[in-house]
Amino acid sequence: MKVTRFGIMLTAAALATLALSSCSKVTELREAASDVAEKVVTSGTEKINDAVSGNLLTAEGMDHALGAISQKVGANPMQVVEVIISPSALSVQAVDPNAPNELNQWSYTAGTVGPSRPVDFDDDTEALQQNLFAIGDVPTSAIAAAIDAAVPASDIKDGAVQSVSVKRNLPFDDNVIIFVNVTSDRSSKQVRADSTGQVTQVV
Repeated sequence: MKVTRFGIMLTAAALATLALSSCSKVTELREAASDVAEKVVTSGTEKINDAVSGNLLTAEGMDHALGAISQKVGANPMQVVEVIISPSALSVQAVDPNAPNELNQWSYTAGTVGPSRPVDFDDDTEALQQNLFAIGDVPTSAIAAAIDAAVPASDIKDGAVQSVSVKRNLPFDDNVIIFVNVTSDRSSKQVRADSTGQVTQVV
């Protein structure tokens, strides 16, 4: 059977089209694979970051951070003046168990406890003792409960918890209070809770 020139041209054209189609599909597959790989890497990075730093406004995040700081301080429970918490950092002003009149600040960020910094309290050891409380006096579950209740209690539209501090309510009384700062683009309020996490006041 004779193969006509036209037939050869059609065959060549078909092969060329198939080749182009195959190249196009290969390119699409490569792009799709690249997109999937990027999503996997991004997702994996986010999970690693979450695992390392965690959300410190949760009881689990606080427990991990406080445990790491406690090891550095060398005391469990720590005797502290104040705890300050944000979504990505937690700091504690704690006395040195080997030097009870020395107050240091320790900070936990991105899964790491930084070096301590001395806190100047004007050598007023009486005031220092009055402000101290054991970290276990306010469970992290109570702090988390206060955080969860803060935004609804503040009645701020699109509000979010910016920071939390835990300390004695001196000079008004010696109760340990959880202060939760809620903010939005247009408003800010402080929600206060007792050591059990129950909201007591919004200012």
